[in-house]
Amino acid sequence: MDTLNTYPQFRQVADTLRRRIETGEYRKGETIPTAAQLEDSFDVSNITIRKALSILSGEGLIESQRGRGTFVTGKAEDARVLVAMSHDFSEWADTAGGGNLEISQKVLDIAVRPGPPAVAARLGVAADTDLWRMRRLRRIKNNPVSYHINFGTVALLGGISEGMMDGNRKFVDVIRQECGLRLHKMEQTVEAIAADRDLARILEAEFGEPTFFVTNVYSDPDGEAVAVSHLYLRGRHYAYQTTMTLDDEAGSQ
Repeated sequence: MDTLNTYPQFRQVADTLRRRIETGEYRKGETIPTAAQLEDSFDVSNITIRKALSILSGEGLIESQRGRGTFVTGKAEDARVLVAMSHDFSEWADTAGGGNLEISQKVLDIAVRPGPPAVAARLGVAADTDLWRMRRLRRIKNNPVSYHINFGTVALLGGISEGMMDGNRKFVDVIRQECGLRLHKMEQTVEAIAADRDLARILEAEFGEPTFFVTNVYSDPDGEAVAVSHLYLRGRHYAYQTTMTLDDEAGSQ
């Protein structure tokens, strides 16, 4: 799929102009190109440019002054969740939780039904086995930023209820404290996808919007998988970061 052909043009323009402001190409107090110049530059209609500028104006990045042009009023607030790529699970969990950002979560539903065959295989059960499943939506200032689907066997996780997730509680804490399970390791896979219509609807995003698809597999000390989580993170709101130490030999290469 060519996401540039499916992602709305006014969003493409708005994202590009926002990045130019974030990188300092358009600085605070300076005027950005006129609407006519932007139409020629992006090869789009005037209404597309006006819709894009309306988005940036709503975000407080630009302000139009009659007879003077459109000025940059500031940089976009960095409301991204910076997730640590770390061997330390506690560090990963703390950063993935959003730190000091005002993150809230809502449990959409808890059900018992067959899950994806790949999940069943990781949990060591037959593909048609009924699994416990919980779906959650997390928000920053009422803006949906991530969609979580947690899977496990009914025998191990069937006692988890919606109320146990109150207060943005971590799924791993519920597994440990409410289910009495010991967790030893988490395997994580991250890949980039484009939001389909279902994800776009749940995340209140645009079709084709860049999204991180994260799979977490939680294992006990015996190496048995006890839970699998699928996370869909809106690309504009999440960034993965890590720190690597370079010794003298590595640094000289």
